[in-house]
Amino acid sequence: MTRRLALALLLLAAACREGYDNNDAELAVRQRAKEMCSCLFVQQRDEAYCRAFTRVTPDVAKPDVDYARKRVTATALGFYRSAASFREGLGCALEQ
Repeated sequence: MTRRLALALLLLAAACREGYDNNDAELAVRQRAKEMCSCLFVQQRDEAYCRAFTRVTPDVAKPDVDYARKRVTATALGFYRSAASFREGLGCALEQ
C-alpha cells in the first residue's frame, strides 16, 4: 500500500509542477475570433446571426469585425485579445 501511495504522490507532484496554461478567458477570445471569422467570411452569414451563433456563457469575449481586411478581433476583460483572418482558398485561421 505504501508503494501505491508513494507512486500516487509522485505522479501528483509531477502533474502540479507545470502551470495550467489554458486560461478560460484566453480560450474564449480565441474561439470567438475564429468561429466569428468562419461564420462571416466562409459561411457568408450576416453579423447578427454570427454574433448569436458564437456567443457562449458567460459572454466575455467581444468581437470586432474589420470587413476590409476580413479579420475578426475578440477581446475579453480588457487584456485578453485574439484575432483571426480569412484567406481565400484557406478559410480562417488564428493569427500568432
